[in-house]
Amino acid sequence: MVFIIDDPVVGLGLLRTARLSGYRVNVIARRGCRWLRWTAGCEEFFEVEAERIEYDLINVIREYGFDQESYMCLAAGDIATGALHEAAKNLRAGTQSVMDAESRGRISNKASFAELCTELSLPIPRTWVAEHKRDLEALAAQPDFLFPIIVKAVNVGGCTEARIVQDKQALTDIVHDSSYDFAPLLIQEFIAGEDASFSFIAKEGQIQVGYGQLCSGAGVSFPADAEIYTYAAALCQATNYSGPANIDLRLGDNGAIYLIKCNARFWATNPFSYLVGLDLIAESGFRPKVEVINRTQYVDEALYSFTNAVRGIVAKGPLSADKALRYFRSVFCDIPGYLFTQLPASRRLFAL
Repeated sequence: MVFIIDDPVVGLGLLRTARLSGYRVNVIARRGCRWLRWTAGCEEFFEVEAERIEYDLINVIREYGFDQESYMCLAAGDIATGALHEAAKNLRAGTQSVMDAESRGRISNKASFAELCTELSLPIPRTWVAEHKRDLEALAAQPDFLFPIIVKAVNVGGCTEARIVQDKQALTDIVHDSSYDFAPLLIQEFIAGEDASFSFIAKEGQIQVGYGQLCSGAGVSFPADAEIYTYAAALCQATNYSGPANIDLRLGDNGAIYLIKCNARFWATNPFSYLVGLDLIAESGFRPKVEVINRTQYVDEALYSFTNAVRGIVAKGPLSADKALRYFRSVFCDIPGYLFTQLPASRRLFAL
């Protein structure tokens, strides 16, 4: 198996998932990700220039001898995912599910995702798009514009560029902030509530496996929600989506559900899938399923936390002993990987 990594945080999650499921992985990563070689799932590690992953991936895979039918290639990061999709049609090696770039771009771009949700009558926060930050003040003058809002870049992954804006003065501060030079910008109504997500693998518009995920300071749980599943299924069908994806959601204080964006790739928190007994890598096509699962949504209402796992070991808590052991294995099976997740500052030391 080969992982192509341009986003080290997503790559870390995928490597931890591989280790939990018993896989050893050959890694091709962009320079600057050397600390990933310390994760327990890493077999061999190769560094290349980031430009080669984006523009010359097929030759990189061939140079290292991985273009053989016995290998399966998976990608971590938006650039690697797009490059692998482009190279897949000319590779002998297997790859994660492939879809056309236009459809993938439509669901992964924040602005076009909002448009798609509107077309499908799926719930999203009130949304505006500004081609440049100088347009923000004029936008705020519209009669239907309300604060607070979130301002974020349309084409930048993660949340490092996102800003919560409480009033017009804070919006003006963004306009005059020379360090904030993203464009275009997505502006959305700020929804008071908590974050959640729905993660899945789809093929030709149909969800194969998926699970809802709710993280908080108290732990992580996997609640059942038919409404969220229906929204994800509608998006997959409308775009004929194939591959892994993660939809970010906001659960409003008023009980309403809002779709925020879709990461059309593997996601950083995918090791949590192990807690519900899901082998994401097998589901992505690495090997035939051992058994046929008669459901496409994995659910576990238990709250996974260190405290509950300790109580579960002595049969006094909400987790069974089996679930508690699964939780501890997710921590101790890959100590470096867990350390990198909890203490990002350690990555630089291991890179040396």
